[in-house]
Amino acid sequence: MEGAAHQRPKRVEEAIAKCNPWDLDQGPPEIFNELCRVAALGLRDPDSTAFAPLDAVCDRDELADYLDLATIVRSALPKLSEWVSRMTDERAASARLAYRDACAISEDAGPRLFSLLAAHLPDDWRILRVISAVMDRPNDRYLAASEVGVFGERMLSDIERGIDSIRTFDLDGGEAAGRAAAAAAQRIALQITEFEQSVELSKDGPWGRRIVKFKQAIAQVADSRLNAADKELAAALPLQSISMLGGKGGKGIPRLTADPDPRLITRAQGVLAFICDIRPCAAQSGYGSTRTKVLEKLNTRLDQYIEDVLHVARTGEGGDSGVARKYLDIAAGLIAFTRDDKTSEIVRRRAAAAIAA
Repeated sequence: MEGAAHQRPKRVEEAIAKCNPWDLDQGPPEIFNELCRVAALGLRDPDSTAFAPLDAVCDRDELADYLDLATIVRSALPKLSEWVSRMTDERAASARLAYRDACAISEDAGPRLFSLLAAHLPDDWRILRVISAVMDRPNDRYLAASEVGVFGERMLSDIERGIDSIRTFDLDGGEAAGRAAAAAAQRIALQITEFEQSVELSKDGPWGRRIVKFKQAIAQVADSRLNAADKELAAALPLQSISMLGGKGGKGIPRLTADPDPRLITRAQGVLAFICDIRPCAAQSGYGSTRTKVLEKLNTRLDQYIEDVLHVARTGEGGDSGVARKYLDIAAGLIAFTRDDKTSEIVRRRAAAAIAA
């Protein structure tokens, strides 16, 4: 140990020199593995004080256990992107070999290997694809009871948190909040698909039952958010009754007697941003039909509103033309969410022409 310690500074310098870059085809330099072995020995040495400061932040023995896996992980990392992008029989065999080598170190090294690999993925839950290949697409009962069942549980917990974030996101957060909630919806759709492809689920299995409930829950939560959109848009772009004869069937005309309410505009932007950004996942997640119907209703409202406000902006009849111009600008921004930026720009050009006339 003393000889290793004596050589350590020079060996560290050698490792630093080889850090960036090295030839991935040739594998990582052996010096990296050597230093990890030396560090693991030091961490386990009861007489060593060199690593004492680590006691405040981690378990030294556990850290040493992770260092034992360094050689396997470092060799597996260049293959990881292939494992999670498209798993073939050859790649699955390579993943199984890495797992077998890890388990030869200790009984609990397998889960540690997956943890280290997951930490290098943009979406750590995609490690389930590697686990599935290693275990030959296990059923949910077997995987849930295994030493790597924790990875499935984490993914299910993440899905549950995502559903709750969509249920509770605050429209007062505006566009940013709406887009964040939509991103959660897209993530949930990907995670559920990943789960179904990686694990053989049974309806009465421990995870199969939960996935079914999650599918129902995300559809219900999204439907609730979608169905609230018309109310939020009506509040942001208020109408007034033409006459008492209009009754409940009358939509009224734009109320252009006061400046727009910033809070109500923000809320409308929040829900419309959500509707806009869930487009990629709506159909597969069970709320595509609701989204289509809601968008049709919103666009009908916006189209009529814009035409009515353009008339006021041109003629001054039926309201304050200055206020009308403000609402036109807001409506143009909102229709970008329900249709597209091109439509929004057309509305702005029409508004500019009406003001110049």
